[in-house]
Amino acid sequence: MSARTLSRRPRLAAVAVAAAVCGTALMPAVAYADAPAAKPLHIAFGTPSPAGPLARGGATESYTVSATNNNAKAVEFNANVFGVPSGPSPLDGSEVKFTVVPVSAPATDIEVGRQDMAMVVHLRPHGTKSAPFSIPANTTYTWNITVGLNANFPANDGNLTLTFDTGNYEDNPSHSIPSISFQASPSIRIGTIKDHFGGATKVSAAKSAEFSLDVVNEAGGRFSKPLRTQLTAFGTGGDPALDLFVWLDGRWVEVAAPDHVNTWLLPDIPTGFAEGTYHYKLMFKLPAGKAPKTAKVLELNAQTGLSSGNTSIIAETDEKITVLPTAPVTTPTGTPSATPTPAPSSTTSSPAPSAPAATDAPVVNTKASLAHTGASGSNGTLAVGAAALVAAGAAMALAGLRRRRRQG
Repeated sequence: MSARTLSRRPRLAAVAVAAAVCGTALMPAVAYADAPAAKPLHIAFGTPSPAGPLARGGATESYTVSATNNNAKAVEFNANVFGVPSGPSPLDGSEVKFTVVPVSAPATDIEVGRQDMAMVVHLRPHGTKSAPFSIPANTTYTWNITVGLNANFPANDGNLTLTFDTGNYEDNPSHSIPSISFQASPSIRIGTIKDHFGGATKVSAAKSAEFSLDVVNEAGGRFSKPLRTQLTAFGTGGDPALDLFVWLDGRWVEVAAPDHVNTWLLPDIPTGFAEGTYHYKLMFKLPAGKAPKTAKVLELNAQTGLSSGNTSIIAETDEKITVLPTAPVTTPTGTPSATPTPAPSSTTSSPAPSAPAATDAPVVNTKASLAHTGASGSNGTLAVGAAALVAAGAAMALAGLRRRRRQG
């Protein structure tokens, strides 16, 4: 079986990303070209050389890409190459060797970025910031593209698919764009990552809610970066503020939310997370005086991604949690009123929790910058600074915000 695929893929980048993440069948490499007069530009790939899969940190392969203008007038050409991984680890561009040399085209600069799970390489005329190429009538521009995998190409990504987007699909939405896939060596079994909630779904001032989040790795390789999970609890407005605790090193530790009410970053899953389940034991408490007048149903959302580089969401799940109002105190007729027990304050020590089951996996945080203990009462506080919350969780927070708007 060949180590690469030349195929026709749907134009939309999101569709190409989904197809590549789920894995692509590899077929013999053949030259590909669109029908010559079917659209303003047609793209043709040459056959990659030398043959064989791409090894991490190993040799490169090269092939040509030609863009032909079949029209009687000049056509603008926006050239973007999406590098889509087949596997659960997103790319930011640092993992791939990528060079472009013009063969019969103007001098060319490249700019590497990222979009969703993919890296994006933008080709532009030398000396410009983002200008398109202008291909004269009945003219072909050709580039030689060289691609390879750096040593840090994710161990749990199976191949790299390069999708060549001309930027002209708005005028020709029925046409597909050409793609080419390179298999990474050694070959691995490609899997997925899933998040799963379990446990209590109701919390009140009188009773905390103990629940869990399992991050399940069904992939065939290890993550070469830590994973970070953001939790949010939101409703339709006027949401009661909750306190979140994580079972860490044998005790409950409060997770700080300095920038956003009901938004928290859990301790990182350390580098090397392989096939299996990472178990977070968690607890919600409702601070004194924060109980709603009526029961309030909140959407509890978990989003998991890499802690650095391309932090796009790779796993997500939802659950509903109900915040109950404070029950009225009733006194039987003729019986002296008893002094009610005050609700626990968010600034006091946690109540003594029951010991976790023997099957609970300990939650270990290896990022010293994320956690410290003994700073506030007997619980300690998981200190996630405002800058870290905004920078490292930006992609996931944005997705959460969009979700809130849709549900609002």
